[in-house]
Amino acid sequence: MLESSLSRRLVTVGDVVDQLADIGKLPGWEGEAAVAARRSFTVTTDQLIDEAATLGAVKELTTQTREAVAHLKQTLATIEQTAAANGLEIWDAGHVTIADAPNAPDPAKLESLRLELQDAVHAVMKQADDINADAAAVLNRAADGKIDDKGATDVTTASTAGATQGGLTAPAPPENATPQQNKEYWDAMDERQRREVIAQHPEWIGNRDGIPSMARHEANVNRIDDERARLTRERDALQEQLKDAPDGSRYPNAPDPYAADKQKLAQVQAKLKDLDSLESTLKDHPLDPANPDTGARLLLLDMQSGDKGMAAIAVGDPDNADHVSVTVPGVSTTVQSLDGMTKEAVALQTEAQRQLDAAGRDNERVASIAWLGYEPPPDLGVEAASSERAKDGAPKLANFFDGIEVASNKPDPHITALGHSYGSYTTALALQDAGPSQPVDDAVFYGSPGINANDEPDLGLPQGHGYVMRAPDDPISLVDGFGVLGPDPVTTKLEQLSVAEATTKDGVHREDSNGHSEYPRPSANGELRTAAYNMAVVVAGLPERAER
Repeated sequence: MLESSLSRRLVTVGDVVDQLADIGKLPGWEGEAAVAARRSFTVTTDQLIDEAATLGAVKELTTQTREAVAHLKQTLATIEQTAAANGLEIWDAGHVTIADAPNAPDPAKLESLRLELQDAVHAVMKQADDINADAAAVLNRAADGKIDDKGATDVTTASTAGATQGGLTAPAPPENATPQQNKEYWDAMDERQRREVIAQHPEWIGNRDGIPSMARHEANVNRIDDERARLTRERDALQEQLKDAPDGSRYPNAPDPYAADKQKLAQVQAKLKDLDSLESTLKDHPLDPANPDTGARLLLLDMQSGDKGMAAIAVGDPDNADHVSVTVPGVSTTVQSLDGMTKEAVALQTEAQRQLDAAGRDNERVASIAWLGYEPPPDLGVEAASSERAKDGAPKLANFFDGIEVASNKPDPHITALGHSYGSYTTALALQDAGPSQPVDDAVFYGSPGINANDEPDLGLPQGHGYVMRAPDDPISLVDGFGVLGPDPVTTKLEQLSVAEATTKDGVHREDSNGHSEYPRPSANGELRTAAYNMAVVVAGLPERAER
């Protein structure tokens, strides 16, 4: 109703401006009175154009507020329906309590749902407050005559200029939020506000667990050019500082006074190469709107918080996959290694899907993720026998696992953790850091120096859902001779899967794995090795097909 009234008012203002212009052009109307009248018409026209800008701002505010409130009402109705169906009650202050659940089959799940709904209600309330504040700000500017017509000379242009000043702004995400709270923040916004965040504030959501994968991908792709520009400026400044620096110290055995700047320059240059590599990988694996199970999505882009760049790439659609794998790499892995890991993720996804098809479960979908959200040790040296890097990365990985489950459109996606080398230790710590609700269903540790665990319960996994693999000549076994990372994984109670040459249960003859890096790689004939086949059937939820 209000939008219609404002539209009619704009039409009226336009008509008046046109009529004043026509009157001013009457033939034969000359003299002092005519000049004074035309001067008055000009003043009136200017005032009407200013009014048109104000009307345009208020009309746009009305439209966006209506859409945002309608979305909030729909979101709240869904929350209320879920609460009522589960014996929960929502209070005005945003609290959710257990009203009537005498026959609740799982009190822990009910409590988890209660907390989820409470986060959802709080997100709706925060969004409503933000809408109210934005509306008040626009209306106050309109009342104070502070809507700018931006030099418009006609009503239509003025109205359009005013509309750019009358919209709602997207709220910033909550600080230190859980993946669930991030999800509720995103759900509370309407589509227009989400697009605004992706376009104007991609740094808000690109690395935020619980946000849909496609939104994260678009946001991170939008950030690449900005990150490249920032790093280029940093590189140029460092090169300017070092242009007259000698290769080393002027004096024997003395430290190089430029060493820190030289190291920083090398790190910045490496990150610029990281960005080039990521863009190349995304180009090689383009998204296909007609087939969301293909193509690469950039789920993480961090070129600021560490000495090295960090990133994560998903093959397929994690939000709608029945089965999702997350591979965590180990020593010497960099962002530039993700190109090879993405190819391995494609092979793993393809094999898992093929096994599902053979098992008559071709309606199930698979996504595979390469996650490098931490800084692994640079080599199989002293740092690879230390727990510090894994302890830094494990909480981030635990959040990432949680975010996959939270963002999923499946009621309970099957999530498999695949930890290689030092990444297996990082993965194990993340599983132990999962909290009461463990989102990971299966874990495979391969080429592992240690996992700080002896059995599945140590990892929060169901019995029989933890697996280990090691090639007989893998040098990783020499890394943790002092047991800092826990017992040797192949001596634990976890089930050992084969890495030997074999004809697997699908009738395919497969090669063995040697050394530290061959486990996930296809052999020369293009078929996965026995080790990678075993990972694929576990990812597909078909562990009975694995080679022991």
